[in-house]
Amino acid sequence: MRRIRQALTRWIAVMAVLLGAVALTAQPADAAPAAAQGATTTICGYTPVPAGWVITSENWAGCSGYGLFTITELGDATTIQACSNSPVPAGWVITAMQNGPTCGSSYPLYSLLKVTTQTTLQDCGQSAILPGWVITAIQTVSSACGTYGTYTVTLIPPGATSYQACAISPIQNGWVITSSQNGAGCGNYPLYSLLKVTTQTTLQDCGQSAILPGWVVTAIQPNSPACGSYGTFTVTLVTTQTSLQVCANSRVPDGWVITAMQNLAGCGSYQVYSLVKLADQPSIQACAQSAIPAGYVITQVQSGSSVCGAYNVNTLTKVTTQTTLTVCGQSPIPAGWVITQAGSSGQCGTYTMYTLVKVTTQTSMVVCGPSPIPAGWVVSNQVNGSQCGVYTVLLITKTS
Repeated sequence: MRRIRQALTRWIAVMAVLLGAVALTAQPADAAPAAAQGATTTICGYTPVPAGWVITSENWAGCSGYGLFTITELGDATTIQACSNSPVPAGWVITAMQNGPTCGSSYPLYSLLKVTTQTTLQDCGQSAILPGWVITAIQTVSSACGTYGTYTVTLIPPGATSYQACAISPIQNGWVITSSQNGAGCGNYPLYSLLKVTTQTTLQDCGQSAILPGWVVTAIQPNSPACGSYGTFTVTLVTTQTSLQVCANSRVPDGWVITAMQNLAGCGSYQVYSLVKLADQPSIQACAQSAIPAGYVITQVQSGSSVCGAYNVNTLTKVTTQTTLTVCGQSPIPAGWVITQAGSSGQCGTYTMYTLVKVTTQTSMVVCGPSPIPAGWVVSNQVNGSQCGVYTVLLITKTS
């Protein structure tokens, strides 16, 4: 009998330990509760989904055919399933999709993930790429995302000055493409190597790369090992230079003009432009395709010059203390000036020549039809006169 009692006592003790272990394993005292979704309600399909909510199921027979939608508040959840016609909340990505009855026959069910502390993750190709993230690999067709494919996306580390990304990936501001490689894990897209522009004053990037503000293209290698058919561009930061030679596909910086065009080696199929920075020059000759800088007018046009190829050469004159000017018809008219005469002249080639007068203390003036009417002035009459050639002659008066 004593042996039976001892055996029973040992058996009860073992069972207590086992039961205690099971209880501890199932629910540790300090276990954190799972992040919970918020409230659930229903709306008709024509009702906007409130911010912070998603559609989690749909009954298309409800609400007179508009559909009765069950919507769920995100709450503290970091994952949720939502119908594909549901708005995807900001900061969330699609990680999987599946067809089924939950959302009707037209809309798959998405698995959504909230991006928090992750630095790399996989999402579906139709998912938005969050700011600061890039696509680093593509599985073209995947079991999770179907024909949209699964993208591996990576957060660019703070302080990074280079990274690699698939060509479909957004390129961050201030970065340029330095090489392109096919068949490197990006599906049908090449893999780009990218460089952050920091203190460089010259660098080489690929032809499909954006030219950053303040930079110009100074040389082109048409077909290069690094960039393939896009070619490698040498780009230079405009700093203290007062003259430059750039390729014709380069932007011309503000305040610079094109003074010559040449067919030279170094820019591939593009011409080489000679640029000059305008400072205090009272006049300068510039090719006609050059922008007219603020404060300058065209006072002469020369055709048939080899300096600018097929383009005319314009003489640009700076407007300073003058009160009258003779300009060519394609010239900008400075604010506060009017056209008082118009006619033909060899000085302007095939363009009309205008005489301009600066409005100062006058209270009435006779101007030509194409003239701008200054603020505070009105046309009071049309008058006879031959000083405007083929244009009407107008009397304008000051009203204020």
